[in-house]
Amino acid sequence: MYKGSVKSSIVVSACSVLWVIGAHADEAVSPQVNAQRQYVLQTASTSGGESTTVTLEPVTVTGSHGYGSTIPLDEPAQTGSRLGITIKETPASIEVINQDTMRERGDRTVVDAVEKSTGFSAGVTPATPGMFSVRGFHTNGVTWLYNGTRIPGGSSMSSRMMDTSNLDRIEVLRGPASVLSGEGGIGGTINLITKGASFAKQPIEVDYAMSSFDSHRFHMGTGGAIKDELAAYRFDVSTNRYGSNVEGERAILDRLTGSVLFKLSDTLSLVLELDKMRDDTNNAYYGTPLVNGKLDSSLRRVNYNNLSDNKNESDTTWVRANVEWLPGANVEIRNQLYYYDSFRDWRDVEAFSYKAGAVPSVTRAWWGELDHDHKMLGNRVDGLFKGQIGNMANRFLIGLDVNKTTFKTKRNGFPGSQVVDAYNPPSVSFWDVTNVAKALAREVDIDQLSVFAENQLALTNKLKLVAGLRLDHMNVDWVYHDSAGSPRESKSHAFNSWRMGAVYDLTPDSTFYASYATGVEPGGTLFLLNRNQSQLDLTTARQVEVGLKQLIMGGKGEWTAAIYDIEKNNVFVPDPANPSSRLPVGKQSSQGVELSLGLRPSSQWQFDGNLAYVRARYDEYSTGNPPVSWNGNVPPFVPQWVANFGVRYMPTAVLSFGSWIRHVDEVYIDDVNKMTLPSYTTLDLSVDYAYSKDLDVGFRVRNVTDELYATWVYAGSQAIIGNPRSYELVLRMRF
Repeated sequence: MYKGSVKSSIVVSACSVLWVIGAHADEAVSPQVNAQRQYVLQTASTSGGESTTVTLEPVTVTGSHGYGSTIPLDEPAQTGSRLGITIKETPASIEVINQDTMRERGDRTVVDAVEKSTGFSAGVTPATPGMFSVRGFHTNGVTWLYNGTRIPGGSSMSSRMMDTSNLDRIEVLRGPASVLSGEGGIGGTINLITKGASFAKQPIEVDYAMSSFDSHRFHMGTGGAIKDELAAYRFDVSTNRYGSNVEGERAILDRLTGSVLFKLSDTLSLVLELDKMRDDTNNAYYGTPLVNGKLDSSLRRVNYNNLSDNKNESDTTWVRANVEWLPGANVEIRNQLYYYDSFRDWRDVEAFSYKAGAVPSVTRAWWGELDHDHKMLGNRVDGLFKGQIGNMANRFLIGLDVNKTTFKTKRNGFPGSQVVDAYNPPSVSFWDVTNVAKALAREVDIDQLSVFAENQLALTNKLKLVAGLRLDHMNVDWVYHDSAGSPRESKSHAFNSWRMGAVYDLTPDSTFYASYATGVEPGGTLFLLNRNQSQLDLTTARQVEVGLKQLIMGGKGEWTAAIYDIEKNNVFVPDPANPSSRLPVGKQSSQGVELSLGLRPSSQWQFDGNLAYVRARYDEYSTGNPPVSWNGNVPPFVPQWVANFGVRYMPTAVLSFGSWIRHVDEVYIDDVNKMTLPSYTTLDLSVDYAYSKDLDVGFRVRNVTDELYATWVYAGSQAIIGNPRSYELVLRMRF
């Protein structure tokens, strides 16, 4: 009914002004900045409509050095709920990694930051530069959001390597998020939120870092009022020139983010946002072939994708227009019109297999030339209504999201094979091995309409019920350009997701919660499903979770605990013999325990730690002829244990020392459970010195012990080996 078009609508209702918006704008200011704001507020009288001027006392905003808590229990997180409720009130596991935390920990990329969260492990490959595993699931099981907006079709398709400098914060939700963002995300959701415009005066920020392998990072940003109470701005630009220990690999990573805030009236505002990303990697590292199923340190630096004309680049543009209308004290209306345009282009050789002998050799195959032309246009509108049912406080939100996604890909079918010396692969032209150029392979259209609702009802001052429901209708059309003469396939999916939870305050500082949530997931990345698998049904999932969130030591710390049980049905996995095809698996499940702690006992010490245990299994899985049962096997890339522990010591107000220890258990890399990547433990150390209030200097050593470890596997048997010991010098200036 709505196919082929995207219709936007704005719900209009009676509401009033919330001065809190101004306060929230101030929260974006750096902790080192002291700001005084006097808010003058005009509110509509409930009797007669006359305006009243209310002058609020000046508010002093102060902060202290240190990165604070990743579990700010008394702050809202939009990734867990759109109701505007706090993390403490949300029956789910949520962490918030703000910009100060990322800076203090030395997190250069989104992957660096997220993998320090509870239970996350990560891998970076040139084809999917941001793969995460959590609660027993990965790929489509972990959803990426960009300022709250999801790109349909598969999380791994849109993920890119991104610098953290442009971000205000990263919000992480563990467990199904289909109620908020649609299909996918059974294991978790990662929401990347960029810095936004604010009327608060902000300094000019300049950051520069120089590190091992001739790597350089630069960031500059600033913001503030263009004209007081009428318009404000924020812009950030970051640029990176990365090297690695792998021979010949060099990467360019550039990003520009900017926003302009227009205060159209006391009750209406408009924010225009631009997000421009570009990455370009030469001799991109696709991994190191395993030798007898194990890592071989002698191959650590060899790069087999060393073509003279290789290509791995992406150019992405996000544009968003956000309208917020506050016509009454108890009503908030928001509308976001969004557009996404990304072009990704590859020419490389991707698959390597090792063969022993007098002169060890490697066969390199999958000589691929391909691109992705990926666009999305959509609109989301929602209304939040705050009131009462009887004498019980109630919050109710209802919304509509309509979007259209188009995807075109050209590819050459990955022909070609070449045997080379395992230690000295020659640099050749792509066309020396194959003469097959890319041609239009398929076109995919996805039209999606979603209606969603949430509600929080306070049964008592201590007990609150939180519920959510989402109804989705999705049409997918494929055109396969092949020898059959461009055949077409279509599939419609209608599905619903819901969540029900209860939150109970045991004490003013301790909250117990329990929840039940459902979700859905496509059988594979929708854009890349083969014609004979385009009709696959969706995978369904449900989760039961209970947990505890508690402030301790008079607010100097907080800890959380969660226990969960997830079950997925109608599961599909990649066919080992043909990774582009899917095999049906009846059932997959995981159960686990997660603990996290943040503690600041004094101005000199800070401790952060988390521990996650997961028991993940295939419950119903047989394949082959005659069928062989793999029931009880562990899914690939699921570590049983993941742990992080950080300590920061600040002997004076200007000097601090930090350390971060990370442990990831071994993982299987195949469904048969015959091959593994070993467990690993890494140690990072840092020292920071504030030369003045406007200049900080930092020095970091990553992987101090020079651990040989791998984070992921590509093409079935080639390990993505992590960087060895490296060093970084950082300068931070404020004007």
